[in-house]
Amino acid sequence: MLLWAFHPELPRYFATELTEPIFLFGLLGWMHAMAQIWVSDKTTLPMAAQGAVMLTVTLLSRPVLQLLAPAGLAFCIACLAYWHFNPRRTGATDYRKAVGCISWSLALGLLLPLALVLKNGMVFGLWGLGTGSGTGLYLGTHPLFQGAEPPFLGFNYDVNILAGLKAKDGDHLGLVADRAARNAALWQIQSMAPAEAVAFFSRKLWWWLAHHPAQIDVFGSALRKLRLFELLVLMAGTTSIVYRWFRGVSLSPHQAVGSQPNKMETARLTFAATLLMLFALMVIQLIPILYNSRYSSALLDPWLIPLAACSVAYLTASIRFAATLQKSQWSLEIVARQGASVAPTVMMLTCVTTIAITLYNVVGKRESTSVDSGHMGQTLQHLSITSLDRVKTNGMKAHGSQMWVTTESPSVLQVRLEQDDIEKMAQIPLFNALWETEVALRTEKGQHCRKAEVSYQTADGAILQPHYRRPLLLPVLADGVIQRLVTHANGELRPRQPGSLRTVLHCPVGTLVEWRQTRFLESRHPWDAANHIRP
Repeated sequence: MLLWAFHPELPRYFATELTEPIFLFGLLGWMHAMAQIWVSDKTTLPMAAQGAVMLTVTLLSRPVLQLLAPAGLAFCIACLAYWHFNPRRTGATDYRKAVGCISWSLALGLLLPLALVLKNGMVFGLWGLGTGSGTGLYLGTHPLFQGAEPPFLGFNYDVNILAGLKAKDGDHLGLVADRAARNAALWQIQSMAPAEAVAFFSRKLWWWLAHHPAQIDVFGSALRKLRLFELLVLMAGTTSIVYRWFRGVSLSPHQAVGSQPNKMETARLTFAATLLMLFALMVIQLIPILYNSRYSSALLDPWLIPLAACSVAYLTASIRFAATLQKSQWSLEIVARQGASVAPTVMMLTCVTTIAITLYNVVGKRESTSVDSGHMGQTLQHLSITSLDRVKTNGMKAHGSQMWVTTESPSVLQVRLEQDDIEKMAQIPLFNALWETEVALRTEKGQHCRKAEVSYQTADGAILQPHYRRPLLLPVLADGVIQRLVTHANGELRPRQPGSLRTVLHCPVGTLVEWRQTRFLESRHPWDAANHIRP
């Protein structure tokens, strides 16, 4: 309950018109019914009906279980068939009744969604519960957006452009546009080399599990700290169970060594293992989908919070709290159960909490949010500035052709834009634009540069930056190799009057700076995707 109550994001959705409250109501109600059937052995018609109704609610509000639920039903039917032909198996007597009840519950819960799928297929030609999956897949595998919300990097959603090119109405939720977006997503995945795909989806996996820095800026550091605590305490509890299993001792920490867990204990562990498997399958299912913290919190935390709570309960099963109240005095003590010790449990929870906070701080210092210059999709160049006459520096002194040495830290590199450049940009209907600057930095051995900062400075000296500045803080290497510093050129970064693109370098004094060129680019990725797919 504490994990739910103090979650920095989830409670905000319950007073809105979003589907999260309905989905969570259905999902948690379904979990409760499954636990009653499996753990408490309440294989009654009301419990099966509750599970069926709640499963229907989840599928009609947010159909993320539309693959897992039928797979679960098929697995239950396979178990029943196996036990029918092998009646002497233990499972045939211990679990057959519960599995049968769950099978009926899943089957009844899938009836209405199945009817909706059949109606959509026969009437609209859509054999599914609804549209939107194509958009989620397209944006979730978009190379420029890195599979996350475009505003995280300062960009706009370009899926409607793709929809307009492939569908007459231009609505990305339309049948034709949804199919086109799905095909575009498949093309994007197929265009990735194996190493690129591993890097792309590994980065998304980290965001799904630990949240994106842009979302931490909105909801606070507790968003990631809480998630890291949940994951680490789950790992600790799982490791403890696996260790006990390999040692051949009781899996229940409050039972005597060598004793076998009773049916209730076995049912609890089996149910927790099932939740863990469903959580893992949900993560795998979500990796190619558009990421944001709303989806991560609403779709993963309903599984992760109960699992984390189970792990805490398991790890603390060997201790109990003892409270005393006498007149005006009271006390609260942590007391070990017979044959157990308090110290290991306290140390375990302290270590988990400490590691979660330490990991948050270490990752936060190294993590950055920036455009991947090697994987931006197709771009079109509208302006290239290579003339040294256009460059002005501050805190540097000339050191050869197009090279300087920093005399101050920070130092500034400015590339001027003339009125002709502004007029040329104004005539082009740009949707998503980018700035790209090619520079090389070299410092003394053992020194490094902090993140560079990009802004646009007008001729009258005003420095323009959007409110959200994280995408403008670019990591740089000081190895002397030419690197491409890329950021968006939307909003305040889109020039509307003469001025200069301003790059602030936070490098040690004496750093050698070499500038090659600065380019103004347009993202043509949706047009490129449209040319490679069929609607």
